[in-house]
Amino acid sequence: MSARVRSWLARKWEYQRGKFSPEVEREWTRSFGAAEDRWKTALDMYYGRAVTLGLDNPLGRQALAKFVATGVGLVEAVIRDHGPLPVAGNPSGPVEEQ
Repeated sequence: MSARVRSWLARKWEYQRGKFSPEVEREWTRSFGAAEDRWKTALDMYYGRAVTLGLDNPLGRQALAKFVATGVGLVEAVIRDHGPLPVAGNPSGPVEEQ
């Protein structure tokens, strides 16, 4: 990933963190996968906007970048509240039925 992309995503995520406290993020993460999942709502909104506007439009590209920044924020919140990720490069493997 280029330094330019990393820098933009970091600035965007810092801006978003200023809007929502860790407690709010924690609440959002608790509802992960539920009907009222706020992370999914935000991700769907940004992705949909990118698709609607198109990647030739600067605002479409911005919406796609906001989608990625929000996804990074979700991962950061999950790691903070649930623990670290496995080593990078490991396959996620099959989902085992409980």
